[in-house]
Amino acid sequence: MIEKLKNWGCNVDEALERFVDDQELYLTCFNMFLTDSNFESLEQAIENNNNQMAFEACHTLKGVAGNLSAGPLYIKLCELTEKLRAGNMESIKQDLEKIYQLKDEVQKMICE
Repeated sequence: MIEKLKNWGCNVDEALERFVDDQELYLTCFNMFLTDSNFESLEQAIENNNNQMAFEACHTLKGVAGNLSAGPLYIKLCELTEKLRAGNMESIKQDLEKIYQLKDEVQKMICE
């Protein structure tokens, strides 16, 4: 699993330093991240055109993804966070779709 995450673009070695080299804890936290209710909050806020709520949910997800060194998913969450910080609601539904695509991709990989 660790090798799959590395190949997907996660900087697992960096993340494991934060997790005191506990791979089991790292994978548990990664799984918890993928089911975080902030994904639903982000989606709901975007549907309701609520920039502040969307920003808060996205910023929280970005922070967790950063701690996990979640590669492509972290990068996309950073991009969306900055758009929302600037109040730019343009094309954010497409950004959200890409985030969910990446989330599903890594979730399937972990479940294999």
